[in-house]
Amino acid sequence: MASALDDDEICNDDYYSLLNVRREATQEELKAAYRRLCMLYHPDKHRDAELKRQAETLFNLVHEAYEVLSDPQARAIYDIYGKRGLDVDGWEVVERKRSPAEIREEFERLQREREERRLQQRTNPKGTISVGIDATDLFDRYEEDYEDMVGGIPHIEINRMQISQSIEAPLTTKDTAILSGSLSTHNGNGGGTINLALRRVTSAKGWGEVELGAGDTHGPLLGMKIFRNLTPRCFVTTQCGLQFSSRGVRPGVTTVLARHLDKNTMGYLQWRWGIHSSMNTSIVRDTKSSHLTLAVQLGIPQTFMMMSYQYKFQDEDQTKIKGSVKSGFFGTVVEYGAERKISRHSVVGATVSIGVPQGVSLKIKLNRASQTYFFPIHLTDQLLPSAVFYATVGPLVFYLAIQQLIIRPYVRAQKEQELEKQRESSASNIAKKKQEAEAAVLLMQESVRRIIEAEESRMATYPHQ
Repeated sequence: MASALDDDEICNDDYYSLLNVRREATQEELKAAYRRLCMLYHPDKHRDAELKRQAETLFNLVHEAYEVLSDPQARAIYDIYGKRGLDVDGWEVVERKRSPAEIREEFERLQREREERRLQQRTNPKGTISVGIDATDLFDRYEEDYEDMVGGIPHIEINRMQISQSIEAPLTTKDTAILSGSLSTHNGNGGGTINLALRRVTSAKGWGEVELGAGDTHGPLLGMKIFRNLTPRCFVTTQCGLQFSSRGVRPGVTTVLARHLDKNTMGYLQWRWGIHSSMNTSIVRDTKSSHLTLAVQLGIPQTFMMMSYQYKFQDEDQTKIKGSVKSGFFGTVVEYGAERKISRHSVVGATVSIGVPQGVSLKIKLNRASQTYFFPIHLTDQLLPSAVFYATVGPLVFYLAIQQLIIRPYVRAQKEQELEKQRESSASNIAKKKQEAEAAVLLMQESVRRIIEAEESRMATYPHQ
């Protein structure tokens, strides 16, 4: 969190320069400098209106600087984070006489709390748009006999779409309402659902949620979800629901038990009963440089084993490469891909899926802030080397072209704009400091003039002294 503070924000309003003391100045040196400058800048010592106004401004700045630097805790905060750090709410309840490291840790905690309060005031919208594309005619047509091939442009169609959106509305510090909905269409048949959930934080260890839903394909839904921390290293989540339809009421229960195996590893046990009953166990290990998942599921209709691995490069673009193998009664699927940050709030990724009997697919995903755009492209129902090659090389070539022609010029232009703003801000600050310095010189000249006049008056009154 500390890295979020820019250098120009930290260095703004140098209190040490205002008091004309070194950063290692003692309390006695600060007090002496403060008294000297108060006598110099006190508004009552100046008769001219303009000088009086300038003196009042400098007097208030000197007083503000002394108030901060004379307080050991405020001074420590200012030395680490500058004036920005003093604006964070919550320092008044912090225990005094803390070390710089403790103050830094406390500042980061207060910053996190402020961000959490800010998030609670927002609706926190989240959305997903998925567009399924059938491009099998690109490759399957060339596997037919030459005589049976039909000329013309390959037929590519959008065979499915889904749009989902959700918003959160904090009602109180403990209660939150969540409204979500989705619309979907597949091969000309469509449907939609809408859900309303009310979540209440019951204690520091858990929360509960009640959900009501309705849709034109599944009918009304009544559900409940409970989360509870059993120990500092273990928690459980239970979800149950009743789905009403023309075929009757279909109940369902899902329970997940999770435990921290070590600092970076979680173990999960899941039991599901209902329409798709199953038992699942998985281990997830997430470190700074990698993410590993191992899972085994026994269930109806799907029983499978799965392993996935993701490597995280330690670069500014947060590049990740991943691969996974999933095998079960449905067949075997191998996936590999990569994702990379292309701007401050955008991440793009591509995954190639090769399966038996699923065929070859290319999945492109773009995350923009809290919105996700997903484009699964089905290339062929068979295992064709040409489809695998183009699914692998095509997105890479396209990304490199977009990177060179659009992304880098855009980022370069953004950086130039930021530099220009910084130059303008620096010029404005320099002009302000220059004006304050000129005002201080004028006030000093006025003070010297008064001293000379007083001395001349005294010499005229007592010429022989």
